[in-house]
Amino acid sequence: MLKTSGHVKTHYKECCLLYEDFKNRNGVDATFQAFIGSVEGFANPMSEEDKYVFKGDMLEILAEIFFKAFANDPRIGLSDYTPVPLEADYGVDGYGVNAAGKKCAVQMKFRSNPTDSVLYEEMAKTYTSAVLQLHIPLEGDSCLYVFTTAAKTTTACETVFGKMLRVISKDIISHEIDNNINFWNVAFEEIKDTLLSK
Repeated sequence: MLKTSGHVKTHYKECCLLYEDFKNRNGVDATFQAFIGSVEGFANPMSEEDKYVFKGDMLEILAEIFFKAFANDPRIGLSDYTPVPLEADYGVDGYGVNAAGKKCAVQMKFRSNPTDSVLYEEMAKTYTSAVLQLHIPLEGDSCLYVFTTAAKTTTACETVFGKMLRVISKDIISHEIDNNINFWNVAFEEIKDTLLSK
């Protein structure tokens, strides 16, 4: 069962339709870009506030499935992803354990336009919330993760955080899941198991 079960159950109809569709594509146009397009399609009739929440929730669900599937991939290296309760979310969406065995903070950033980079101000908020509110020390390399539909972070972000920041960008996600039949089959099963659990 996914730890993002609250998000899955809130958006159960969209999750069922989306993940069944991508499973049934059998590796044809089952890409991250197509996934983003489908999420945008479901969000279109919603209010602006609901769109923002929905897109973020859908990205967080996908991220948990992704982190579980690729925890041992050296480009990812994050295990035990756990979402932060909504009432405690002041810039950190979740936390996990990096390849060095240290607790790290994770932020999701949905960008409709992949050329809109993740901003330094956004990751500074994540860093501050992690250290001051959640008491995550954020020490060493790859202790601050961003999982994003964007292509990159800003230069300021890279300069200030350096190797501390691990960017799981649109290109990295696409490389792993585009037309990956096994991934989409597992993703569908994760959603199904979560919805059937009590």
